[in-house]
Amino acid sequence: MEYANDKIFTLKYNTKSNKLEFERSKWTSKLFKKIKKHKFITMILIALFIFSIINILMIYNFIRILQII
Repeated sequence: MEYANDKIFTLKYNTKSNKLEFERSKWTSKLFKKIKKHKFITMILIALFIFSIINILMIYNFIRILQII
């Protein structure tokens, strides 16, 4: 019965279209829920992104130094 309460009674009345509609969760709230649930994977992805940017910057600076010589 609890499942029915959660799924069926999430209706809202839309005054503009004069209808009952399901509440839709926004994509940002879904994203934040996934980030909270999978903290370790999120930390690994953020670290990978940061290290990739640092690596690209270091390669770019190394090539600039070689061009000067």
